[in-house]
Amino acid sequence: MDTPMVVQATYENGVLHPARPLDLAERQVVQISLNPKATADHPHITRTPGVCGGRPVVRGTRIPVKVLVRYHQMGYTTMEILSGHAGLTPAQLYDALSYYYDHQAEIEADIKADELPALLERFDMKIDTDGVLHPAR
Repeated sequence: MDTPMVVQATYENGVLHPARPLDLAERQVVQISLNPKATADHPHITRTPGVCGGRPVVRGTRIPVKVLVRYHQMGYTTMEILSGHAGLTPAQLYDALSYYYDHQAEIEADIKADELPALLERFDMKIDTDGVLHPAR
């Protein structure tokens, strides 16, 4: 029997999107098996290519985990965070925070990439003494 091939894919709007092209024969039958551990660890968190740059977001929303983590780090209460994000449930928020603690280096890197110095460098810009934005060159 052939060794099974592992394929990363995202299911969205009734279509399974592989992360990379598959080398399949025309009309080849494939078997799909879900990894229950992968979905059970953080059931409210997902990554979808083309949604928020493929970064982790709350499932069914476009709310990035890093945004909820930053509010939490700034001292906002659970109720304050929930009131600012209509439709977000406590379970989703707590799962986002749990995801952060399981993937802290990744989320901290996402947060750092959104800070002003990193954004200025990324877009080759500078701020003058009057606070006006200009191209760096």
